Amino acid sequence: MIEADYEDRLSPAEDKEIVVRRSPQEIMDERFNKPEYNNWHKFDRHRGMPKKPFRKDDQEVDETDHMDYFPDYSDEMAREKKEEYEHICEIIRKALKKKQAELLIAIVLDGVSVTEYAEREGVSVSAISHRLDTAKKNFKKIYPKSSTFPSCHG
Repeated sequence: MIEADYEDRLSPAEDKEIVVRRSPQEIMDERFNKPEYNNWHKFDRHRGMPKKPFRKDDQEVDETDHMDYFPDYSDEMAREKKEEYEHICEIIRKALKKKQAELLIAIVLDGVSVTEYAEREGVSVSAISHRLDTAKKNFKKIYPKSSTFPSCHG
């Protein structure tokens, strides 16, 4: 690489004694790093702090945190999570009997402990554990592999 660079710069040079071999880092900086950085900087240099509104000399200094410049997507994300949750619940309810589906949803999705669920149903913890195992087995019969895609992708 060093020799090829040296030969490339030597042939068009008028004064051949000025041309010296460069280190690999210098070659990489010139060929790749500088142009890449310059292209990035050309397009992204204005993406930092949003432009502050123009302030006249007789106006007060703007002490806001400028968060009103950025959109708030929190409610949209919450809606998407709720839709995802409802979709998964629908799949479970279609695949299993009602009691098994509600058990699986409560313990796996909602995070209710087995003990808490057993108290709510008025049965022993071991009975709920067995029902949970049965529900999981029945669900795995229908859906043997888990998907890495969110439900919105099918």
